[in-house]
Amino acid sequence: MTEPLLQIEDLVVTLGARTGDHDIVHGISLRVQPGETLGVVGESGSGKTLTMLAVMRLLSPPLAMSRGSIRLEGEDLAALSESEMRGVRGRKVAMVYQDPMTSLNPLMRVGDQVIEAMTAHGVDDDEARRRALETMARVELPDPERTSRAYPHELSGGMRQRALIATALANDPTLLIADEPTTALDVTIQRQILALVKHLSDEFHMTTVWVTHDLGVIARLVDRVVVMYGGYIVEDAPVDQIFHAPQHPYTKRLLASLPNPADDSRPPLAQIPGRPPLPSESIEGCPFRPRCQEAIESCLTLPSLEPRLEGAVACWVPPERWG
Repeated sequence: MTEPLLQIEDLVVTLGARTGDHDIVHGISLRVQPGETLGVVGESGSGKTLTMLAVMRLLSPPLAMSRGSIRLEGEDLAALSESEMRGVRGRKVAMVYQDPMTSLNPLMRVGDQVIEAMTAHGVDDDEARRRALETMARVELPDPERTSRAYPHELSGGMRQRALIATALANDPTLLIADEPTTALDVTIQRQILALVKHLSDEFHMTTVWVTHDLGVIARLVDRVVVMYGGYIVEDAPVDQIFHAPQHPYTKRLLASLPNPADDSRPPLAQIPGRPPLPSESIEGCPFRPRCQEAIESCLTLPSLEPRLEGAVACWVPPERWG
């Protein structure tokens, strides 16, 4: 087996508060192989984005990475100085954020922002300008020469997201992290953006991590899915197993909450009772236990992530014992 491109070991992200420090990502470990497309899913507040911001070294107070290691191509990112990390960020690993309107600088022309992503890593101005137009064409922005002179507010939401993707791809990064890149878009544009990123990932053999709360978004996009809840990884399995044989009750309930377009009766969507844990809450045992209909006494002890079928799951109750 090849060495993982990205290897996270025992990552803990802590929130500093007046009442004391609270761990909100709890010692997670995961590996992403070269060329793999990984999906990271879970409700809002499950720790998905914080984990990826830790990879990018973009956590800011009161958030901090308090333990663990993050290795990209064998290099420990957690041990790098900020100036060293700036040489990695954008060149080896890039991130596409949720809302392009707040990610793009409203006072800079779009083309200048793509160019800056390259000149910051030593590319000369003429070469950066040439490559910027090529990259903008690659992400299917119409008339790249004219679009490059526009400000973000002059573009539609889909065009802004494409511009943000162009900025992320400008230096041909080894790893691309897409954090809910279609949240603010309508379904038609969402489909186009998903297809675009998949096409680019396949064309350039890029390793991609998709972060989303919607399992339906990544059904055809990823090779493997990591399901997070309450700052823990609760399931890690190939995408087919996740959809056809989920091994954790939380995964099953996430799938049940997806609408079925083939069902003409339009029944009410299934809901998961209760709410996710707050950062200040301390839950005994499995973090999903207070909301889980399958919970048993053993669930008062925190389960570890153990192999099951072709993946791994943190649950004491196997599916055959679910009610």
